[in-house]
Amino acid sequence: MATVCAFYVKSVGLSVEEESKEQSNMSKRTSILALFLMANLIAFARDYSGHRYYDDPDIGLPSGSEVGTGLIIAIIAIPIGYLILNMSNSKSGEDNTFGGCLGVIFIVGGLVGLLPLVAWLCAIGNIIIGIGIFLFVIIGVIGWLTSKKK
Repeated sequence: MATVCAFYVKSVGLSVEEESKEQSNMSKRTSILALFLMANLIAFARDYSGHRYYDDPDIGLPSGSEVGTGLIIAIIAIPIGYLILNMSNSKSGEDNTFGGCLGVIFIVGGLVGLLPLVAWLCAIGNIIIGIGIFLFVIIGVIGWLTSKKK
């Protein structure tokens, strides 16, 4: 490393004082680089097996299989409930409360099956709104700083 530093100083043609300053700056840079590399080596040495020591964070959202199962249940239950509800109402003048109740139960069951999907959609919506507010603030600060220069 000293050879590289000496070659750099000789090729630039610096004086003795500038050479010592350049060598001290180079040693500072080298020590900072060594610290960064040591931190990475320590991190790799701790986890040489490739697996993590901590679990995935529990963010409270249902897994993909729960969303898929709920969606399948909803796709089946809501149309069946709608058909039962329409068939019970379409009979000529008769008031069939059992068919109406059964249709509503199927529709409500299908809507309950959609709740895991709704949870994910709300979480995604919150993330999009948060990113939008963050960008709005950043653009506002940039606009405020550029308007102060004029």
